[in-house]
Amino acid sequence: MPFLRFLLTSAVLSTLTACATLSPPPSQSVETGADIPSAWLLELGSDMGLSVSWAKLYDDPILLRYLSVADAQNFDIKTAQKRVIGAEAELRRAASRLKPNLTASGSASGSAILKTIDNPLDSYSLGLNGRWDPDIFGQTRTAVDGSRANFLAQEALAADTRQAVLAATGRAYIRAVEASLQVDLAKTNLDFLTESRRISEARYRLGDTAKGDFAFAEANFQSAVASYESTVQAARAARRALSILLGDYPDEDIELATELREPKSLPARGLPANLLERRPDIVASRAQLAGRIASLQGAKLARWPSFDLSGSLSSGSAFSNLFDPGDYIARLGASLSQIIFGGGAIDAGIDSAKAELDISLLAYEQRLRRAMNEISDAYDQADTLRRTLVNLEASSEAANEALRLESVQFDLGESSLLDVLQVQTRVNNIDASLIRTKAALLESVLTANEAVAGF
Repeated sequence: MPFLRFLLTSAVLSTLTACATLSPPPSQSVETGADIPSAWLLELGSDMGLSVSWAKLYDDPILLRYLSVADAQNFDIKTAQKRVIGAEAELRRAASRLKPNLTASGSASGSAILKTIDNPLDSYSLGLNGRWDPDIFGQTRTAVDGSRANFLAQEALAADTRQAVLAATGRAYIRAVEASLQVDLAKTNLDFLTESRRISEARYRLGDTAKGDFAFAEANFQSAVASYESTVQAARAARRALSILLGDYPDEDIELATELREPKSLPARGLPANLLERRPDIVASRAQLAGRIASLQGAKLARWPSFDLSGSLSSGSAFSNLFDPGDYIARLGASLSQIIFGGGAIDAGIDSAKAELDISLLAYEQRLRRAMNEISDAYDQADTLRRTLVNLEASSEAANEALRLESVQFDLGESSLLDVLQVQTRVNNIDASLIRTKAALLESVLTANEAVAGF
C-alpha cells in the first residue's frame, strides 16, 4: 500500500508539472509568420514611406463622416469581425487539449415493493474521472499552432475587409458626386438647347432660317432630354449604392459635396518592405502559410505514437456508505497507441500537406507581386490623370470662351445656329470629360491609399 500511494502521488505531481510546462504561450505574443523560414519572405528595399490619413490627402468632411459610418455599420466589416471572434474561440478550444480533463458523475436509484418501501434511494454511485494527453511528441501543440495561424489570418482578413470596404465607400461617394455634377451639366445643356430650339422655331416661322437648322435644333433637344433622364437615373443608382455600403437601406436622399477638388497629395508608397508589414492581405497570406507549415508538421507526427493518462475515483453501494472512504475505488491507467500499417495513408497525408504548403507559398509570392503592381498602376494612373486634368481645364476654359463669342455672333446675325450648337456640343463634351477625370483622379488616389494600407 505505501508503494501504491507513493506511485499515485508521483503520477499526480508529474501530471501537474507537465501541464504547466506544455501550456501554450498567449496568442498575443505570437508574431505572424514567425514559423516561416526567413528565406521565403522576400527581402526587398524600401523608401520607408509612412501611410497618411485620408483627411490629409483629400479633406472632405462629408466623405470623412461616411467613412466613419461605414467602419462602424458596414455588414461585411461586422461579419469579418465575427469570424475573428470564432477563430479565437477555436484557438482556445485547441489549446484546452493540452490541459487535463476532469469530469464528475453521480446517480442514485432504489427499488422496493410499494407497500413496504421505507427508503426510495437505497443505492448510489459517484465518480471522478480524469484524462490527460501529455503530448510527448507534439501532435496537440501542432494543432494549436494551426489554430493560432488561422486566428492570425482571420485578424488580417478582417483588416483587409475593412480596407476594401472603406475604399469602396470612398469610390461610391466620388461616383455619386460625379453623377450629381453630370446631372447639373446635363440640365445646363438641356436648358441651353431648349432656348436654342425656341429661337430656331421662332426664326423658322418668320422665314429667317432654313427648316434644316430647325430640324437640327429639334434633334439636339430630344437627344439632350434622353441624355438627361439617363444621367438622373445613374445619379440615383450611385446614391443608393453608397447608402448600402453605409449599412443602410437604399436611400436616394443622401448628402453629397457640391464639387470635386484635386487631392492634396498622393500617399507615400513605402515600396516594398513596408508593404509586408502594412498590407493586411500580405499578413493574411503569411499567416495562412504558417498554418500550412503546421499542417505538414502534424501530418509527419502521425507516424509517432499517441500517449495519454487516465484516472478515476468511484464508489457505488448503499446510500449509508456515502461517506465511508473504504468504499471508494481508485484507478490509474495509461495507454499508448501506434499505427503499424495504414495502407500508405500517412505518407499520402504528408504528400498532400506538402502540396498545400507549396500552393500557399506560390499564392504568397503571387500576392506580393500583385500588390506591388497594384501600387505601381495606381500611382502611374494618378500621375497621368493629373497631367490630363491640367490640359482639360485649359481646354474647357477655351471652349467656353469660344461658345460665348459664337453666341454673341449669333445674336448679331453673323453666325448660324448650327455653328452655335456645334460649339455647345464640344463644350458639353469637354466639361463632362473634365468631371469624369476629376473623379477618376480621386479614385486612383483612393486605390493608391488602399494599396499601401493607408486606411
